[in-house]
Amino acid sequence: MTEKERKLKEYIKKLKRIDPTPYLQLPLKQKSIKITEGWFYSAKETKIHGFKIHTGIDFKAKRNEPVYASAEGWAISSYHSFKVKNKDGSLRKYKNKPLNNGMGFFVQIYHPQNKRYTQYGHLSKINPKIPFASPRKIKGNYHPYSYRINPQKMKKSKYYTWIKKGEFIGYVGDSGLTWGYNDYPQRPDIKKFPSWDEIHLHFQEFSRDKNGDKTEPRDPFNIYSTYDKYPQKKKEFKNSLWG
Repeated sequence: MTEKERKLKEYIKKLKRIDPTPYLQLPLKQKSIKITEGWFYSAKETKIHGFKIHTGIDFKAKRNEPVYASAEGWAISSYHSFKVKNKDGSLRKYKNKPLNNGMGFFVQIYHPQNKRYTQYGHLSKINPKIPFASPRKIKGNYHPYSYRINPQKMKKSKYYTWIKKGEFIGYVGDSGLTWGYNDYPQRPDIKKFPSWDEIHLHFQEFSRDKNGDKTEPRDPFNIYSTYDKYPQKKKEFKNSLWG
């Protein structure tokens, strides 16, 4: 075991000691669920983009399937995408076409009762009720704007609105996961320009530090493993953040 792997293992043990008080509901209305990528990426996907740690989970879903808020809170939406590069700085390619990765069109919700956040990524469309903060383009990458705002200011911010638990927030898509094309501000024809990844909803749960950076990202199933170790039905949920 390398030093990096040892530190990661210790970090996950620390996260598992945090009391996983249930407060979430599933963001999709499915009778059963399937996790297509877990806290750690599968070897197959890592081979494509080079990343090993996911710090979230992917729910299998159909394109344009409705997505719902897992808990009440202050919601904002934006867009995030970056060019994937190799260690030498060259663009990483898959089947000779450059890759983009990132949240794509996403919704973030701050849950004041828990002082935690959830994010819902790769959406095709967002509920127009939720304010959209246009991203900033820097060196070909799109960076979200205003999503790090101090929670104390959300109530008065034009970028935030209050969302109830179970309220509709958007539709499943594949935005941000581009493969030889750009999808901001509008996605090209899906038949002519497919994504390198399958359709899914990316879901994350975390805190932010005083600088607004993500901290203590948690696996809502408290499993911290690859997709094949996750439950496939609602009745299998145990020791997790799901209510």
